[in-house]
Amino acid sequence: MNLLLNGTIAVDHEPVLRSLMPAAWQVSLWDPRKQSPQEIVPLLHDADVIIGGNLPLATWPAIPALKLVQIPWAGYNFTSPEKMPLGIPVANCYEHETAIAEYVLLAMLEWQIGLQKMDARFRRSGWDGKYPAGGIFHGEIRGQSVGIVGFGHIGEEVAKRAKAFDMEVLAIRRSVPQTTPENVDWMGSPDQLTHLLERSDYVLLACDLNEQTENMINGETLARMKSSAVLINVARGEVVDEADLYAALVAKEIGGAVLDVWYNYNQLGEPEVWPSNKPFQELDNVILSAHECCWTREQDRRRWQTVVDNVKRVSLGEQPVNVVFTGAAAHD
Repeated sequence: MNLLLNGTIAVDHEPVLRSLMPAAWQVSLWDPRKQSPQEIVPLLHDADVIIGGNLPLATWPAIPALKLVQIPWAGYNFTSPEKMPLGIPVANCYEHETAIAEYVLLAMLEWQIGLQKMDARFRRSGWDGKYPAGGIFHGEIRGQSVGIVGFGHIGEEVAKRAKAFDMEVLAIRRSVPQTTPENVDWMGSPDQLTHLLERSDYVLLACDLNEQTENMINGETLARMKSSAVLINVARGEVVDEADLYAALVAKEIGGAVLDVWYNYNQLGEPEVWPSNKPFQELDNVILSAHECCWTREQDRRRWQTVVDNVKRVSLGEQPVNVVFTGAAAHD
C-alpha cells in the first residue's frame, strides 16, 4: 500500500504511523510548511490512501490507485462530497471520546469542588484560623443533572462516567432510538432542546457543526438555562453565538462556562490570532482551554491504530469503517 500523508498533523504523526503499520507499506509526505500545492499532484498518482485533512486542489488529477481518503480525526466540516474524488469513500475516526469524557467530568468536579482555589488559598494562608471540622463548604456533582446535546461517542462515555457519580443524564440526538440508551435517564430529539436546557445543571455540547447547529445556543436558548447552569463546549465554537454567550456570562445570566473550542484558529503562514473576539479570559465564571480536551498520548495512539486498521481493510478489498460520505468531484 502506498500512503500519502497530507498536511501538518498527518506529516507530524509519520513516526507513530510507521510504528503501527506493516513494514512493506510505503509512505509519501506532502508538508504545506515546506512544499507548494503543485508538489502534491505527482504524489497522488500512486497513492492507494490519502491520510490527512483539506487538500489544496482546485481539480483532481488522475488517481488510478486511490481507494480511500482517511481523515485521522473526527471533524470533517472542512470538506464535502463535491471536494473529494468521485466514487472514493471518505472516512473519519474517533477514539477521542475517553479523553474528552474525562475532561468533562473533571470540569464538572472542578466547578463544584474548586480544588485550584483550595490550593491557592492554602498556599497563601495555611489554616487561616480554621480548627478541626471547620472549613469552607464546596459542592458535589452527585444529584446534579448533565444535559448532553449530541449523544454520540462522546455522549456515551460522558453518560457512563456521570452515572458513576450518581448524576441524572439527559440527552438529545437527531435519531432517537426506540429504547433509551444505557446510562441515560431521558432522551429526546433536537426539537426538545428547550426541555433539556431547563432541566440541566450542566449543558454539554458534543454535536456536529452544521446548518442546524450553528448558533444553536444563542441569547434565546441561553435564557432557557438555569441561572446556575454551566455550559460546557467541546463541539465547535460556532455552535454557540459568541456575543450572546459573552453577554450572558458578563450579566451572570447563567452560572458559567467551560470552553475548549473557539472562533479563531491559527492558519499556516498567517499571523497568530487570539482565539475569541470577546475577552472571555477576563471573566471569573469561565474555565478555558486551547482545544486540547482530547490530547492524550493514549488517544493519539488509539486513533492512528484505527487509521492503520482501516487501510488494512481496503488493502484486502473490504469496506472501510466510519465512512462519512463518498466523493462526487470529477477527476482525470
